[in-house]
Amino acid sequence: MKISQIIIIVALALVIIGAMVFDIVRRRKYKPSEQLRELKQPLSIEHATYGNHIDTYTNISQLIPQLRHDIDHAKEYVFFQFFKFENDLLGVEIQEALINKAQDGVPVYVIYDAFPGAIVDHSFFHEMHLYGVKVHRYNPIFPLPSAYSNNRNHRKIVVIDGKIGYMGGMNIAQRYLTGVHGGDWRDTHLRITGTACQDLQQVFLDDWRKLSSATDIDLPTIYLDRADTASAIQTQPAEGAQPAQSAVQIIASDPEDSQSPILYAMIQMAEAAQQYIYIQSPYFLPPKELQHALCQAAERGVDVRLMIPKRGDRSIFISYASRSYLKPLLKTGVKVFFHNTGFIHAKMLVADNEVTTVGSTNIDFRSFTQSSEVNAIIYDEDFARNMQKIFIDDMHNCHMIPQDWWQHRSFKERLLQLLVKPFVYIM
Repeated sequence: MKISQIIIIVALALVIIGAMVFDIVRRRKYKPSEQLRELKQPLSIEHATYGNHIDTYTNISQLIPQLRHDIDHAKEYVFFQFFKFENDLLGVEIQEALINKAQDGVPVYVIYDAFPGAIVDHSFFHEMHLYGVKVHRYNPIFPLPSAYSNNRNHRKIVVIDGKIGYMGGMNIAQRYLTGVHGGDWRDTHLRITGTACQDLQQVFLDDWRKLSSATDIDLPTIYLDRADTASAIQTQPAEGAQPAQSAVQIIASDPEDSQSPILYAMIQMAEAAQQYIYIQSPYFLPPKELQHALCQAAERGVDVRLMIPKRGDRSIFISYASRSYLKPLLKTGVKVFFHNTGFIHAKMLVADNEVTTVGSTNIDFRSFTQSSEVNAIIYDEDFARNMQKIFIDDMHNCHMIPQDWWQHRSFKERLLQLLVKPFVYIM
C-alpha cells in the first residue's frame, strides 16, 4: 500500500472519530426538559390527565381519512413525526396535505428518522422544505457515522393545535394499506382529544429541541412556552366526538434512560394483574424481568395470553428469535397464539378491564434500550373492554400452540432458534 493511500485512510479515520466525538459532546449538552422528565414516571393514575376522548384504529385505511381531515382543518400548527415516512402513494398524499397546510400559513413541523428515511429520495423531504414545511431528520447516518447511529426514534406522533393527538404503531407507507403475506397489516393506533395531547406535544417538542441548535430560528419556542403550563388546560373533544373522561398517562422512553419507563410500566401491569393480561407485539424478545413477571402471573392463575405473528415482516429470523423465548411461558401456562394472516404489528397490553397500554414500543431489546418510544397508559374500563374484544376478535385469525410445542419442534426450528438467539440485542 502506498504512503499516500495510508495518509488518506488515516485522515478519513480521524475525520470519522472527530465527528463521533463532536456528536457525543453535542448530545451531552442536550438536557431533557422538566416536562419530559415528568413523562418518565412509573405507571400510576396519579400521573394521568383527565378529560380525554379516545378513538381506536386497527387498520390504516380507517385512520388516514380522519388524519387528513384533521390536518386540513388545522388552524394553529401541525406537529408530525413518524419513524417511516415513505414517498409512495400514501406518503405523497400526506406530503401534499402538509404542504397545503403550510401554504395556508399554518406552521407545520416534521420529524422523520434518518435510518428508514435513507431509502427515501431526499427530494421528497426537500420539496416539503421548499414549500414552507419545517423538516428535521433524526440522527443522520450519512455521510459520517455517529457513536449513536444505532439509536433510532421509533415514535409516531401527530399533534394538531394542541387539541388533537395521534400515536400508536402505524407508519406512513403504502404497504400498510396493501398488506403483506396475502393478508392485512393489523396495527393499533389512537386518536386522542383532550388534555393528554399536551403531554404528547411535549414529547415532540423535546425531540425537536434535541435536533435544533440553540440559535435555530425554526425552534417553535412559543409552543415550548405554552406546553410548560398547558397540561392543566381542559380541551374539548373534537366535533362529533362523544364526551368522555378517560384518564391517560403518556410515558416516553429514550436510550439515555437507565431503565425504560415503558418496560417498567409493562412489568407493573403483569405484577398487578389478577384476572387476565392480553399482549400483542410484532416481536417478542423480552428482558428477563418482563418474562419473569408474565410467568409469575400465569403461575398465580392469571389468564395470560400472548399474540405474535407466525411470520415476520422483515425476515424469518426475527420470528425464530421470538419463538426462542416461549419455553418458560408455555411451561407456566401462558397461552401463546400465532397470528396467521397478513402481519400483526400492534403493540398493546390490557389487564383486568382496568388498564391498557398502546404505543410505538415493541417487546424487544431495541425498543427498550436503543430507541426513543412513546406509549399511552389508559385507565378506563370501557376502553380496556374494547381492547379485550379486539384481541379476542384477532384470535379468529390465529392458532394457539399446544403447551408441549416446545418439545416437538422440528430440527429446522431448533437449529434456527439456536443460531439467531445470540443476535437478539441488535434485531
